[in-house]
Amino acid sequence: MLQNKYSFNQSSTELVISGLPDYSNNDNLDNISIISSWKLSIINQPEIEGSLDHLKSVIKAFYKCAALSLLDREEMIESELIDINPNESGSYRIILKSTKPEVKPLKLEIGYAEFSDIINCFDQLKNFKGIKIDFNELMPNIKKKSFLYFENSKLTYNIFPPLIAFFSISLFTFIGFYFFENKDIRNKNISIISNYSNIVIKIK
Repeated sequence: MLQNKYSFNQSSTELVISGLPDYSNNDNLDNISIISSWKLSIINQPEIEGSLDHLKSVIKAFYKCAALSLLDREEMIESELIDINPNESGSYRIILKSTKPEVKPLKLEIGYAEFSDIINCFDQLKNFKGIKIDFNELMPNIKKKSFLYFENSKLTYNIFPPLIAFFSISLFTFIGFYFFENKDIRNKNISIISNYSNIVIKIK
């Protein structure tokens, strides 16, 4: 039985998926519901291939890393099958782990351009209806709390200092008015007392 094969290309990267339709679900003959193999080729890098679990782990890790980058959060992605560590230089160190203990991990280092090309290939696969992969379970689950914390931190640094300065100025202004107003009242009272002291009462 001949397998179906589809490739997705973007500049430096090519993703090839091979497999069969699921005849029990009356699949179209051109569909792939049962993925038998896959291969990710990147220019000047070793080819990446493995089981379906490897493919899902790779897609999930790359999407999560991309989502965190958009939030300006450069964090290391770690899982049982793949690690992605963004560098300050703009490159990514990738460690692909095998389920077989005798196979050493595959280490790669790619640039931002290659990383974007890989994401583009995964997007093509996601939008292609001929290959059935549940991408809902592969999309990154970034907690909103973290994003809100990031926003609250920005608000704390950007808004609180001006507010503190404003209240400080208001407080000193209030104290100043209160002090000078009381001083004027005291001066008036002293003047009145002085005038009264100069009055001579004559008794006839």
